[in-house]
Amino acid sequence: MNKSKGLIAALSVALLAGATLSACGDNATEQLNEKKADDAKSLTFWRAGTDPSEKAYWTRVIQQFEAGHPGVKINYSEVPFGNDMETKLNAAYASGTAPDVLSYTLASVAQRANLGQYEPLDAYTDKWAGKSDMMDSVLQTGMYKGKLYGLGFIPDPRVLLWRKDLFQEKGLDPEKPPASWEELAHYAELLTKKEGNTTVLAGLAIPTSTSWTFWQSFVLQNGGRIIDADNNKPLFDSPEAIEATQFIVDLVNKGVTIPNDSTKANENLFPNGKAAIAYDSPAAYVNTQKDHPELAGKIGVAGPIARKEKATFAGMRLLFMSSQSKQKDLAFEFMQTVMSKEETWNRYKELGTPVVLNSLKDQYIQDKPEMNKAVFDAVTYGQGAAKVTYASKMYEIISSNLELAFYGKKTGEQALKDAVDDLNKELPNLITN
Repeated sequence: MNKSKGLIAALSVALLAGATLSACGDNATEQLNEKKADDAKSLTFWRAGTDPSEKAYWTRVIQQFEAGHPGVKINYSEVPFGNDMETKLNAAYASGTAPDVLSYTLASVAQRANLGQYEPLDAYTDKWAGKSDMMDSVLQTGMYKGKLYGLGFIPDPRVLLWRKDLFQEKGLDPEKPPASWEELAHYAELLTKKEGNTTVLAGLAIPTSTSWTFWQSFVLQNGGRIIDADNNKPLFDSPEAIEATQFIVDLVNKGVTIPNDSTKANENLFPNGKAAIAYDSPAAYVNTQKDHPELAGKIGVAGPIARKEKATFAGMRLLFMSSQSKQKDLAFEFMQTVMSKEETWNRYKELGTPVVLNSLKDQYIQDKPEMNKAVFDAVTYGQGAAKVTYASKMYEIISSNLELAFYGKKTGEQALKDAVDDLNKELPNLITN
């Protein structure tokens, strides 16, 4: 009886021990699985735009980054520019589901940084050797109120384009673009073609609607400024701005352009073969020759004309990190990869985007000297939209007043003074503290 009780007791201990070991094994497996889950990291990356060529570029970059970072997954989404992206971003920030990294426009810097939605990058870039290689003009595009919020990586500068064949027809040196405002005005009048009172070939493509980017280039070249962002003070009624504006208005009144909105592809004069000279993007230089094979080698490209200062308009797309990201170190590592020397060159070769690193200047210019020297020059001296939360409204007001001047309803001076008054009336409702 005692032996029986002892055997039962021994079996009970063995079973208990087995159960305990089994339980420990289950816990260990669970803990291991939890550790693996913790090690697996994901990033969400959104980019504005839906063009297939850039999608292919990002697909490659993401695949290579994931291959070099086992356990990391990047969830990629693309959204059309404009209202679609704004609506999606607003909803994401409101719900706490904003992307870790975002490729978006310069125009978003002031608004999103002011709302605390973009993460300041200074703590990361101060330890990043690549920062010192960035072109200063590019680096400045991501600055807002003394902090760095974005890394510019796709510039969209305006270069001076001209038709060499049309220059030859008028006895102008096809290899020498206008070098001053006075020459520009003279060439524009000489190259303009009319049928009766109707201009059929613009000597100079001047946008008569949504004209602020063209106008801003001339104001900056004349030493003018657009806005004192710190004090929300409009500066575009200065003597320098008025002189630049009247210069443009006088050319429009002489009929050197065809009424157009250059933001609309079907109206943009130079790529459609309807202008002899234009300030346009490097893409217009490439695409015009591609769409019109007969013009291959007959288009010149130069950097901006200098008057008091060398300047042109240059848009910019930047990489931003969301303040809501829970993977900030990994997010910046991805941003560093995109900004690396190797990837910057890959982006140029795959998409044709201008380089943004000083160390690539010589290589970039040597690759296509007929174009890239001018583009690098334009990026160096280019300035984009003003970094204020009300930029879109300000430029809308400027463009609408300029349009009235172009159609003889106002002088250039009156258009700017009215635009300043209109903006000042709106500012109390526009300023975001």
